[in-house]
Amino acid sequence: MDWRRKRSLEREVVRFEGDKRKGRIRISGSFKITTFQKWCRIGLVFRFSETVKWYEYEPSIGLRFNPYRLSIADHRGNILFSEERSFMEFASLFKTAYTGQRFLGRYTATHNGNVAILDFIPPSPGRYKLDFDLAADEDFTEPGHKRMTSFQELTLYVREGVETLKGEYPHNRVDLMKVRDIMTHPIISEDEEVLVTRIAKDMAERGIGSVVITSANKPAGIITERDIVSKVLLRNKRASEVKAKEIMSSPLITIEPQTSVAEACELVSEKGIKRLPVVENDALIGVVSIGNILTKKPGCVKRFYNHPEVLSLASRCKQAVRSAVTYFLFRMGKMEEKGKIAVRDIMTRSLVTEDEDTVVTKIAADMDLGAECVVITSEGKPTGIITERDIALKVLLKDKRASEVKAKEIMAFPLVTIKPEVSIDEMCKLVAKTRIKRLPVVENGMLEGIVTIRELLIRKPECVREFYF
Repeated sequence: MDWRRKRSLEREVVRFEGDKRKGRIRISGSFKITTFQKWCRIGLVFRFSETVKWYEYEPSIGLRFNPYRLSIADHRGNILFSEERSFMEFASLFKTAYTGQRFLGRYTATHNGNVAILDFIPPSPGRYKLDFDLAADEDFTEPGHKRMTSFQELTLYVREGVETLKGEYPHNRVDLMKVRDIMTHPIISEDEEVLVTRIAKDMAERGIGSVVITSANKPAGIITERDIVSKVLLRNKRASEVKAKEIMSSPLITIEPQTSVAEACELVSEKGIKRLPVVENDALIGVVSIGNILTKKPGCVKRFYNHPEVLSLASRCKQAVRSAVTYFLFRMGKMEEKGKIAVRDIMTRSLVTEDEDTVVTKIAADMDLGAECVVITSEGKPTGIITERDIALKVLLKDKRASEVKAKEIMAFPLVTIKPEVSIDEMCKLVAKTRIKRLPVVENGMLEGIVTIRELLIRKPECVREFYF
């Protein structure tokens, strides 16, 4: 994309002419953003004069002058951003003409220009409100210093679809999307005394993978499908024999609704968890998951999915290794350009299989050792697949022990498979169409491996838009 094309994507949303009253310029108004997750800019076009007499010059004093306050709120009045700073922090960008004895600290300067004071990404298209308040006329006097300023012109504008400014530019760059904007609510929670039977029923009826557990009406823990598999079925218990508090994961890692999505992404990635309960004033108000984040911020996909080879190589800090990382990325890029990346290049060859007559206790043990799923075979040929959800829900809702159920009773079938020579672009389309996260790879009736959304997103992160949009 050339610079003319980039420029054409920019659009001025609104322009406000400043009206100076009693030495201050106040602007209050609304604007409408039409783009989704694109950088927007607030800038100022200005002209003002400055008369200075410095007897003992101290540069840091200049940062006190012409303070302004800028805030942005959504259509409900929630403040999304607020800052107070000095307009003189942008002095290096001014176009200035001087008269007088500048070298003696006695001069009059006329400043003008066009500066960006904020680049931001709004949470979503819609209407927003801004407030701007600038000390336009100042008369500053203290021993050894005298300064007077007067603004003659000031126009504030908002643009959308801009290219954010890089480098040492003094303005802030912020993403205004908060956890509140992406969380799922209301959510399902249960008291710590309820039986796991109830938890399994909640998951099945709502199509969810976790339930928050409360104690005295305050969030205390969380139960996921993996908790049920490893702490109930693997121990060969019935759901009616176990209470929520016995298997919940605690202490609970939570997040506040006003936290930025970037911080939520960082926390999820750092802790290696998939869901964060959202708590405000000790009350549970929602939950934010990797799916919530990627639906609104697909760019975060690289935080959760990275090239395993690159992660391994990058852990060594030698020049030769850094060169290998660069070469690996170059090679993968070239293969993708030529459309040569196939399922066989990204699939996992080591996978767990079990016969259809295997009891679920053994399947649960496989998963406890790290298997995300188990492929079920009949007479040596792949016929179905079992995931944590299949075990957690299909066994517990029958109120049976894992040893009382065989794999063929709960496996998902018929099995959707893929061939190793299929391109990852075609795989992306198939996964998006079927909403299946794992595909056994079969060639000539033989099971060769398994490929998942994880492997796909590691090699082709842009596919995230097919699954979460």
